[in-house]
Amino acid sequence: MGKEKDILERHLVENPAEHKEAMELITGCKWDIHPASFRHYPVHIPRDMGSTLSFLEQDSAMLVVDPATEEELAITCTENQTIPDPIMVERLMAHIANQYLTRARDGKKPVPIIGGVLYYGDKPWTVPVSLKEKLKIPGTTQGSFIQDFRIQVVDLGGLPDQVIENMTTDLRYFAGLLKAKREGRQYTVNTGEIHHPVWTVKGLAYLSGMEIDDEELLKMIESKEEYTMELAYTCLSKAQADAALRAGFQHGEAAGIRKGEAAGIRKGEAAGIRKGRTEGRNRAHQLYSWLDKQDRTNEYLQATSSEQLFEQYWQEMQNSMKN
Repeated sequence: MGKEKDILERHLVENPAEHKEAMELITGCKWDIHPASFRHYPVHIPRDMGSTLSFLEQDSAMLVVDPATEEELAITCTENQTIPDPIMVERLMAHIANQYLTRARDGKKPVPIIGGVLYYGDKPWTVPVSLKEKLKIPGTTQGSFIQDFRIQVVDLGGLPDQVIENMTTDLRYFAGLLKAKREGRQYTVNTGEIHHPVWTVKGLAYLSGMEIDDEELLKMIESKEEYTMELAYTCLSKAQADAALRAGFQHGEAAGIRKGEAAGIRKGEAAGIRKGRTEGRNRAHQLYSWLDKQDRTNEYLQATSSEQLFEQYWQEMQNSMKN
């Protein structure tokens, strides 16, 4: 998964508001703490290589402080998974123990360390969430003497609709998309502004199996319009992307032939694909803006559900603009 998985691991959840909401999901309760109380906490720094603590490694972690005094109150951390990891219990247990021991060796006071897992998978989490689940305890041994360690896994795609609707950060767009994929239905776009469009749209594209061109994404983000999921959906609509690709191939092939074999038909096709993607998304954006002016945005998903319907709406828009 490489770089794409990093998008989910750090860039989004290291925003204080998103991190706070992730911790509320993990702990199952609201935190009466302002996002400004969260500070980035270094977890990818090398330690003394001669020590057992070679690295502090966690996907994302933040230090919670008292804003008035900067007193350290807690450390919060998440592991972010797109597939179930059978050794996640051991991993999280080791990371948290590592943090406690490192602070002790560094002469820092102990603070509560709260951790959990954000799961972005298409299927439910199926591997153990506690140490005792994995142990075969001898019959002569009292189980109460075996120390357990349990992790909290937040299955974003399995959250109830009401929980997703009440979420306030960009994490809800991930939960909405994953829930739709798992139920085998079309993604119903969550309304509202996207606060971190780069990481959110790229992360959603990764989860939906789409490719987003960084240059195109940057152009959209730099536009003066408020960036919403309704607009981002034009990037993620599979039907529209396929239509744009088909148009791109046709345009590229024709342009390549006209410029001659010396220029290279393949080069023409590549240019055509890029142009087709851009033109397809621009047309979808224009159609959405027109429907918005007509107070018909509820028809947008229907309009983008197939190439034929899109062309019908497009023609209606063109005719209305002529009158």
